[in-house]
Amino acid sequence: MPSIRQLKAKKHQASEAGFSLAEAVVSAGVLTVSSVALISLFTSSVESVKNINSRDAISAAINADLAETKRLNDYYICFTGFCSVASLALPPPTKYQYAPSPNSLAAFTTFAGFCKNTPSNLSQALVEKLGSSTTIQPKNSTIAITRTARLHPNNGSNGHLYIVEWSPPEVPKTQIILSPTVSQWCP
Repeated sequence: MPSIRQLKAKKHQASEAGFSLAEAVVSAGVLTVSSVALISLFTSSVESVKNINSRDAISAAINADLAETKRLNDYYICFTGFCSVASLALPPPTKYQYAPSPNSLAAFTTFAGFCKNTPSNLSQALVEKLGSSTTIQPKNSTIAITRTARLHPNNGSNGHLYIVEWSPPEVPKTQIILSPTVSQWCP
């Protein structure tokens, strides 16, 4: 018959031999919770990268369109008395190509009429050229950005301001207030 000392030694060896069922269940639970947390973290990281890429595409599209809008603003001339956008393929207009000379009375009188803040003022024609509402599509994206152009509501007696606004989905609007370069030559 084994002695008490031998039985205690045998029991001690058995407890050190492996995990108990309770220890195995707790370990499996901890491993499961850790795995779920890591998968959740990975999924949210992937979504964050997608959102950042989407915002970058939107920002790049708005910046490119803004540059084109400013270019149209600078190429908008009234040299003949009637306003139009000069060819963007040519160098920018010189200071003598924006407005007609006062020596050309008919053209200068027409231009001076455009300079007054009336429905046919300088900004209105440029707003029409930009289009009251246009859709811009960023490269490699299905997102549609709406660009609107309208006269500024607070134009004074000689104001020629207009507002261009880009409205992408789920992102704050971008807005700029411009005045045609040619308006600097108004009498």
